[in-house]
Amino acid sequence: MLQTTAAASTDWEVAQPGYRYTFPADYGSHERYRHEWWYYSGNLRNGAGRRFGFELTIFRYGVEHPIAHASAWDIDDLYSAHFAVSDVDGRSFRSFSRTERAALGIAGASPADERAHVGDWSIERRPDGSRMVAAQADGVSLRLELVPEKPPIAQGIDGIIQKGACAACTTHYYSVTRLHAAGALVLDGRRYDVEGAAWNDHEWGSVVLDPRSPGWDWFAMQLDDGRDVMLYRLRRPDGSTLAQSSGTIDGADSIRTFLSRADFRVSALSTWTSPHDGARYPSAWNIELPATRTQLDVRPLIEDQELITDQGVAYWEGACTIRGTVAGKAVTGVGYTELTGYAPGSMDAVR
Repeated sequence: MLQTTAAASTDWEVAQPGYRYTFPADYGSHERYRHEWWYYSGNLRNGAGRRFGFELTIFRYGVEHPIAHASAWDIDDLYSAHFAVSDVDGRSFRSFSRTERAALGIAGASPADERAHVGDWSIERRPDGSRMVAAQADGVSLRLELVPEKPPIAQGIDGIIQKGACAACTTHYYSVTRLHAAGALVLDGRRYDVEGAAWNDHEWGSVVLDPRSPGWDWFAMQLDDGRDVMLYRLRRPDGSTLAQSSGTIDGADSIRTFLSRADFRVSALSTWTSPHDGARYPSAWNIELPATRTQLDVRPLIEDQELITDQGVAYWEGACTIRGTVAGKAVTGVGYTELTGYAPGSMDAVR
């Protein structure tokens, strides 16, 4: 994860209330803001029912502003990418990362539409609205076509999501909460034709976390009643929840409901200690949305889904299964959970 908690430079724009999203331009890059990421994750199965999870995220980090582009050698941005595959039934997790400069075509993104790449890891929106995502490393490759089943929705209020009390702790943030995924996954020379459900986030700003917060717990949940739920729990150092934490329900009818901090409760049920760095992460959760009488039990499909990246950042990002009730009726689902700031010193390189 690329994040900063320092005050924004006056050279970089701050995500301000009143922003109105315009597509396809807002699918593309926003170089007047310092931070940006395009995020895809999803749960997949092959024809025999074997389960997999995937994540592919491309980050842009602004180095210089205003953008000059006087020479092909200029480095105005750095791009980083994280790629991970969970082989649920094989009980294995593979993750990879890379960082490149935005020069000579090595990495970059278009400001006109969604086209971003770091080397040969890429995401692209095609004219028909579908996306192609592709990455490969060390015997693992993934190539998927993702077809949106819902339109993009704005997260937060009035065009921004608040990441804390400071005025500059804001991002513009939209999601495509449900895409049909189909394509090919290769693990150690064996090909699996897979399909399933994917989630897309796109977020940009110049300061993206309150200085008092060590990190966040983020949940993306796709329920079989057609609802999709995003929750963003910002943590204080003592583990309590910042007031600016929020979420969204994207209904089966694509009607959006904003969730304030008071509208949800997240309780950790157990923990997992990483054998890689000793970090202790929550590892199962009870989630309550009292207004809709929703109670969800969220469980990782594999405990060890921790990414340790080439930027010195460690975080847990993993495929989850969901069971619960909505107004007394049983519901199931799949999702992804992201946990940042639990590994000691893991965010120092990007603060």
